[in-house]
Amino acid sequence: MSGMRTVAIVNQKGGCGKTTTSINLAATLAAQGLRTLLVDIDPQGHCAAGLGVPEDRIETGLAEAMLAEPVGGDQPEQMLWEVARNLKLAPSTIALAGLEAARGGLAAVADRDARLAKLLDRLADRFDWCVIDCPPTIGLLTFNALRAADEALVPVETGYFALRGSERQVATIEAMAARIGRPLPLRILPTLHRPEAKLASDLHAAIQRRHGAATLPVSIREHESLREAAGFGQPITEYAPGSPACEDFLRLVQWLVANPVECTRQQPHAVYHSPPAETEVAEPAINPRVADLLARMRAHAGFSAEPVPPSEVQPAKAEGTA
Repeated sequence: MSGMRTVAIVNQKGGCGKTTTSINLAATLAAQGLRTLLVDIDPQGHCAAGLGVPEDRIETGLAEAMLAEPVGGDQPEQMLWEVARNLKLAPSTIALAGLEAARGGLAAVADRDARLAKLLDRLADRFDWCVIDCPPTIGLLTFNALRAADEALVPVETGYFALRGSERQVATIEAMAARIGRPLPLRILPTLHRPEAKLASDLHAAIQRRHGAATLPVSIREHESLREAAGFGQPITEYAPGSPACEDFLRLVQWLVANPVECTRQQPHAVYHSPPAETEVAEPAINPRVADLLARMRAHAGFSAEPVPPSEVQPAKAEGTA
């Protein structure tokens, strides 16, 4: 079994620093000498822009690789872009935006929620770490990312509305993990944190109280240099090495490396099938706290914590850069 460790960066809320976290976590891992693969499964494709990869030159990306037979095609490594030493990118293309729609191709294959996991299986011997930037939606692409991952990292901004929504985010991801049928450690990463602001510090403490041991003991502070680095198409390790922002990501990497998880990614991949409407299917066991949260979430009009059947998945709407 490969020792590649795969972490999915996931949050349905935009503006939480998800893509910024994905890019700079991957770049910092690579800077530490760890062979790292960054997978952009977000149709917005911001990882390429944030790393200076010319989008108009990307001919083959993740969508094409996931639909190929066998998964990834004859040489899956050919779609990868070498961004820096030890860092490669599996880019998103415009085709990814329609992949999970009813006629987008992904819903039609039997192993539709395990395609990314199978692709990573073929690439695993080339890398030590894999970081997946997930879309800000709950659909087949996010299912693929979570099924392929050994752990999920949820960036949560230390802001009032982000705090209020964090339980909903966690409950939704835990419900999805329960359907995967294997352990999926979930960790909360405070982001865009301003420790000098009393409100931000209070909210940071509230996140720790609310999520307990799931909250990482490190946080990513709000740094102008992170926005500047993205604008120049560089990770923080290249744009401002030794900066406070770079130090934050180095602390994150050091903590993750020092706290390994069991690699469960290569356990047998079950396939999610949406049951017929008239068929009642027993729910998988979910811990009581999550069940209570799901019940409260369903009470909100227009919100469902249930996984979206492939026939109902819509392409992600474009949002601003995370």
